[in-house]
Amino acid sequence: MFKRLAPVLSLGLFCAGHALAADPLLSAHYGARYKGFDLALVRTLRPLGNNRFVFESRAESAIASIEESSTFSRDASGHWTPERYHYKRSVLGIPKEYELHFNARGDKVTYSDKKGQRAISTSPGTLDPLLYQLKLQQDLARKSGDYRYRFVSRSKLKDYRFTITGNEKLTLNGRKFDTLRLRKQDNNDSQETVMWFSPDNGYQLMRLRHTEDDDSYSISLKTLQQSPDFSTWLE
Repeated sequence: MFKRLAPVLSLGLFCAGHALAADPLLSAHYGARYKGFDLALVRTLRPLGNNRFVFESRAESAIASIEESSTFSRDASGHWTPERYHYKRSVLGIPKEYELHFNARGDKVTYSDKKGQRAISTSPGTLDPLLYQLKLQQDLARKSGDYRYRFVSRSKLKDYRFTITGNEKLTLNGRKFDTLRLRKQDNNDSQETVMWFSPDNGYQLMRLRHTEDDDSYSISLKTLQQSPDFSTWLE
């Protein structure tokens, strides 16, 4: 189950994998249920200093956990440079782990797992499976109008494109939010991914719904903490 669920979690869910001194710019907690399993989902964004940051994620249930972390930098012009991505999954105590290391020129990624390493040719602007989600959030805040992302997933290149399909009033935990609704473009008619983002809350993901064949999966925001600096950082 969690092997199929991992790409869905990577669409919208994000917790600190190691202790850092700096206070987080962002901490968002989600709740979900999939095939009778309750999931707790957390994402955090922390500064590391010198324009470097770490974006981290943890999805956890009674029998499994998925951890992701993306370390990256941003220059004065707002250009994002991924450095390292780490993925770790444990299902019933059986682990799976890999890393991606990006070179400074942005034209090569090294994939590493227990079997060894392999080099992947890329182009500048290619992101990792976690970082493109944060870039989508920034692009929404900047109203870029172009929501296409290339990223490395395991040892393969993937291209995702999202389309704004309208505005919608969303009720979560008894509160109403004005949201922007996005749909992931997909050539597979048996799959659909819809996401709702809140412009009044730093374009934070509020809800995600994914359907695939006879399976469905959804998450909803439970609590959100944002530093006063986050909105400025996002711009």
